[in-house]
Amino acid sequence: MDNSLAFTFLGTGAPPVSLRRAGPSHLVEAAGCKVLVDCGSGVSQRLVAAGHRGADIDLLIVTHEHSDHLVDFYQLVVSSWHQGRSKPWRVMAPAPALANMRAQYEAFARERSLRIAFEKRPDATGLEVIFEELHEGAVAGLGDLAIHAFLVDHKPVEPAFGLSAAHGGSRIVFSGDTRLTPSLERAAQGCDLLVCEVFISSQMPVVAGVRSAETVASVQSYHMTPEVVAGLALRSGAKALALTHLVPPAADTAALAREVRQAGYAGPLVVGEDLMRLEWPERLLNWNGATIGL
Repeated sequence: MDNSLAFTFLGTGAPPVSLRRAGPSHLVEAAGCKVLVDCGSGVSQRLVAAGHRGADIDLLIVTHEHSDHLVDFYQLVVSSWHQGRSKPWRVMAPAPALANMRAQYEAFARERSLRIAFEKRPDATGLEVIFEELHEGAVAGLGDLAIHAFLVDHKPVEPAFGLSAAHGGSRIVFSGDTRLTPSLERAAQGCDLLVCEVFISSQMPVVAGVRSAETVASVQSYHMTPEVVAGLALRSGAKALALTHLVPPAADTAALAREVRQAGYAGPLVVGEDLMRLEWPERLLNWNGATIGL
């Protein structure tokens, strides 16, 4: 029996454009099931670079309505059809995000019908989408892969969700976009891997015409700083910590790691990069041809 649980960083960036970091997107794999979490800018390209195809995704979960987490939804649908997808997309998201994706889908209705009629591909089923509202609790239909959604606090954006994925005795908790919140603290207790977003306030100076001191304070208020993330990992007893959704995307990652260490977290620490793959229970990190044990 295969008890492996894998987590791949497809896009570790944020709204600012970065050649190094695509928009937010991650892939969870276990028990023959592939779950895509968010579909930010460049997700189709990153899937292919990681050795996967949109055609093979079993479920797309979008954690909240911010554009950087869902902007490439329709491109993902179309590109997967070109890869031979022959089953409808199953998409789960909170209601505001669903409304956005439905609008994307409807906006391209004419384009879609023209493609189907003219291109004469064997099957148009892969262009169909089944939309489901995401709620707290277990996500059904994933076989031996257990995914639970839990509410987090990203107000004024609400609802927003974090996720817990478990298989074969391993459990990975993904924060989603959030400020520190009791629900995340509870979910993270004793997890094998805690994957957290991070807002690096020390690397977000005021820039005239781009962001004011008020901008920095406002954005920081609904995210987590390195110090906050370190404290969460310590209190939860997480066996390893990984950082993603780096703000700013061009962050000095060595300095970020030092901040986490200085805040007291001494366990295994990964600053995520696009196309990194973490595997449990083997505790392996695969990236750019290298394999490292955590």
